[in-house]
Amino acid sequence: MVVPLSSEDSSVRLWDISSGQCFKKLQGHAKQVWSVAFAPQCDANSFKDGILASGSEDQTVRLWDVNTGQCLKTLQGHTNWIWSVAFSPDGSMLASGSYDSSVRLWDISSSQCLKTLQGYTNWVWSVAFSPDGCILASSSEDQTVRLWDVNTGRCLKTLQGHTNRIWSVAFSPDDYTLASGSDDQTMRFWDVNSGQCLKSLQGHIKQIYSLTFNPQGDTLASSSEDQTARLWDVSSGQCLNTLQGYSKQVWSVAFSPDGHILASGSEDQTVKLWDISTGQCLKTLEGHTNWVWSVAFSPDGHTLASASYDRTVRLWDANRGQCLNTLQEHPNSILSVAFSPKGNILASSSYDQTVRLWNVSTGQCLNTLQGHSNPVWSVAFSPTMDRRSPVAV
Repeated sequence: MVVPLSSEDSSVRLWDISSGQCFKKLQGHAKQVWSVAFAPQCDANSFKDGILASGSEDQTVRLWDVNTGQCLKTLQGHTNWIWSVAFSPDGSMLASGSYDSSVRLWDISSSQCLKTLQGYTNWVWSVAFSPDGCILASSSEDQTVRLWDVNTGRCLKTLQGHTNRIWSVAFSPDDYTLASGSDDQTMRFWDVNSGQCLKSLQGHIKQIYSLTFNPQGDTLASSSEDQTARLWDVSSGQCLNTLQGYSKQVWSVAFSPDGHILASGSEDQTVKLWDISTGQCLKTLEGHTNWVWSVAFSPDGHTLASASYDRTVRLWDANRGQCLNTLQEHPNSILSVAFSPKGNILASSSYDQTVRLWNVSTGQCLNTLQGHSNPVWSVAFSPTMDRRSPVAV
């Protein structure tokens, strides 16, 4: 298992989960790295296997061999910071979104820029491929979302209606619907085929921080500075429930793997578990003494992890709402948590410039991954679990 970690120190580090050793430090970027993404798993002999992409403030994308740590290619062409990178579902292509108001599509095998997608009048914040890989969505500071034909590079649709920057876009699992979240306090559902705005979801009265589809794709959850989370029906656009009870803003939301429960973490120091069908608060998980920044379910849905500015991670029994363990070795605020695919290991990243690996059953800190010289904002596991799978940070 490999976890990649990106940091403000301009490096990407790869960590061996079984040993806790940083087995590669990927150096070459001249400025901080904003985004990393693993190529999807392909066939055993594919060039695309074992590839990591990183996007940086130095205006380049780099492709790295995860096994050797070698920089395979430096993709040049952008003229400003690269904020986001995403692989196509088959791993053959990479999209990069930049402050230079463009999106670029790169061929992974040849490392050539296939297309430069232009038309934005301001920064590009996010890029996302449709599940079938045929369409790319990108969102911008210029208040628009654009849909691009991946094969031709043609802009299929410009989705207009938001009145402030659009931070995030997400495709539904069935390919047919796109969701966008904006600083204008709304989310919009778009018909991917027609580009028509199906619904403008209004109800939040302040900035929207996060949005996520449930696994079935029929419900969207959102969290906001307005101290609520909301559940939305994807078909009708109706707000199914407003999840209230927080006294401060709600930073993060996560669905359980079966889609029946939503967890939300707030600046009011609590985590709440909600019944999706009724909107009822099942449990309020108390114990943190500062903001709860991140929440994540284990793959089996039985355990919930919460990360807090109080320098702890808490593991909760998702069914009973009881705190199973408090993980307390970070000396500074914790920014992100992620479970390994098997659910037996938890990774946490911190303002203390480290990532820690924890045994979920015992709460024991297995290893401290050191080497970054700035806060580590996010952590993610690779999708496979072999003897020497990496972590990228």
